[in-house]
Amino acid sequence: MALHPQFQFDQGLKDIEFGGFFAVTDASGNVAISSDKQLQDQIDATLYQAEHGDAAQLRFAHEGLMRLHDVANAGFHELADRYWTPHGSGRCRTLAVQLDALAALIAYQRRVPEDASNRAVIAAMLERVEALYARSTVAGLYTSDWSTPLELATSIDLDISATALLARIGNEPVGLGLIGHLQVHAENLIARVAGSDSESCVDVALSRCAVRAQVSLVLARLASVRDDNALANLARSFLLQTLALFRDPAYGGYWDRVGINGKVRCDWHTSYKHHESPFPIKTAYDVALLLQVIQALPGGASDSDRASVTAALLEFHDTCNGGLFMGKGYFWSTPDDPTVPFIRQFWAPPRQPGIFSIGNLTYLPLHLKSLKTQLAAAHALQAIAPASVVQAHDDAALVSRELEVIDGGGDVQDIHPRGVPSINVDLQRYLAWLAKARASNQTPYGLTAETTPLGFRADKTWQVFSGLHVISDLHALGLQIENKASLIDCIQASQNIDGGFAEQPGHLSDVFATYCAVLSLRVLGALPADAEACVGYLQACQNADGGFGDVAGFGSDIWHTNLAVLSLHALSAKAADEQAVLAFALRCRSAGGGFGNKPGYPPDAFSVYRVVSTLFILNRRIVDARQTVAWLQSLQLENGSFHYRPGKAVSLVGTYMAIAAMYLLDAQPTHLQASKDWIASHQKQDGGFGPLNSTSATTDESFVCIQTLLILEQGLSQYWVALLN
Repeated sequence: MALHPQFQFDQGLKDIEFGGFFAVTDASGNVAISSDKQLQDQIDATLYQAEHGDAAQLRFAHEGLMRLHDVANAGFHELADRYWTPHGSGRCRTLAVQLDALAALIAYQRRVPEDASNRAVIAAMLERVEALYARSTVAGLYTSDWSTPLELATSIDLDISATALLARIGNEPVGLGLIGHLQVHAENLIARVAGSDSESCVDVALSRCAVRAQVSLVLARLASVRDDNALANLARSFLLQTLALFRDPAYGGYWDRVGINGKVRCDWHTSYKHHESPFPIKTAYDVALLLQVIQALPGGASDSDRASVTAALLEFHDTCNGGLFMGKGYFWSTPDDPTVPFIRQFWAPPRQPGIFSIGNLTYLPLHLKSLKTQLAAAHALQAIAPASVVQAHDDAALVSRELEVIDGGGDVQDIHPRGVPSINVDLQRYLAWLAKARASNQTPYGLTAETTPLGFRADKTWQVFSGLHVISDLHALGLQIENKASLIDCIQASQNIDGGFAEQPGHLSDVFATYCAVLSLRVLGALPADAEACVGYLQACQNADGGFGDVAGFGSDIWHTNLAVLSLHALSAKAADEQAVLAFALRCRSAGGGFGNKPGYPPDAFSVYRVVSTLFILNRRIVDARQTVAWLQSLQLENGSFHYRPGKAVSLVGTYMAIAAMYLLDAQPTHLQASKDWIASHQKQDGGFGPLNSTSATTDESFVCIQTLLILEQGLSQYWVALLN
């Protein structure tokens, strides 16, 4: 598969009509998600094209940069609309970003020395910045005329930008009056890095992978310019420390952050105080920077480290449209162990490109493509050969040997083989709570019954994810679903022109939301408004390895493979290569009988259910399922709960999926009554269900409890248990 390195400039991110570059595009590259123009993006594009582009590409990038130039005050506006009118918030001067702009002007000047106007802008910038440093105190942020500090504190970003500019100037007689001040920033950075090994806790400023990679990179470049072996060794040592600190040994890749104790965790406390997402993720930008550092420091990392970082970057390559996706996230069972993939980051900070909101819940879709990611990756991949073609497998032999044919058929409207059983919960309190989770009788349900929670809880604003679970619960309990017509209208309105569905109208399509919408509609007795387009969208998400990704071109995993297969089945359609789907699912198996989310991944209860469910809906079953059943039963504790994988945390959702997988394999938990009691104990005072010792219930976790209790009473058809999750 070729990497199509020019995708990021020609499709979706390059504004051919009005110049410059957008910050973020959708997965296909057809839609600029944020039409505003950021100064940092124009800077980065100019720096890249000065090093790698032809004359026309460099001129285009530089022209975009100059559209933000403030002739009256020197320097550059930092945020404008598509037509280059500065926003009020963009009429400011962040010193670190302004130094980056100066570096871009210098890089351009070296390629186009005859541009007198660019030389004049450089001179004016140098004069302005030198005057700033002549003051007694240097601030991090100023008004557009540089007269009034807006933030007195400076950040590590300023040290990084100043050191990068110092390295770019090198030995040339440019900005001689500024060199001494830049050197102070470089010394600050060197001292910080030199002390990083001896500190008992991680420096908060160095707790981000991208920041550490940027520090390593600018120090490596400064060392190269100065032929300073000691500085190069310091950068090399810091790189190795960073690789060790952020590496995920279980699932591969590198995390975007650690806590001050050097551990990856869900950081609720810091998030609440500083309004950042509590959820660590893995990003292509981080590993692209790490790969740049490895290349800038010959011998700076082992062959295995280089291979690990390269593989982590190429994992985000879009095999359909080229370029690289932003990254990936996870649902979590414990603070330091990822479970199943989730191509979103919840509670992401607002005012950044690509952010969406559902009520009070913000999220960043990680299947977007950002300009900064494409540029960083393009830098890093200049010397990397295109990845090889996906290894061929003998799917027919594997499927024939390992699977038997069954009748996995059923009817989504006829799901109670023995009538609706009674379960040991207070259904009236649960139904009263559900009513509160619906903002009005005209909309689907929200994730919680909260109005404006202060803690980490969503409000009752509807979304297709929570709508599916409530609709499924009501149907499984044999209860009437009120105002179906309005529910159908709302869900159908979430279908996009690409055929897929979003969480709400106006958001972006992915397989996850499409599954939630399609299955909700089928339970309600309806179809998507454009079912054919929906089938096409889902089929396009199948990869050459047989599995499906969250969007077309995203890497396969059994989670999204399962959701895509179930959605296609609900639409009376099939994957383009159904045998390859079966083979992909089988390749996720481990030696002990469990299944992982990808081939070679550690097995977990979530993935076992996803595999068994996929096989069931495709009329297949493992020839000898006893080993898989035994593996699942071994996860159970005497109190009825299940670890989601050996040695890891007890999980409410993991318990549901372990029990559901066994049900599809005609088996039950060893401690049956204990499981019933343990699940029932999760009902809260408000009537909903949620994890023990947690503050509130969600419709997601309530679904898990209701469905599990019905399964334990054998009150649901296997078809329903395979299809709805």
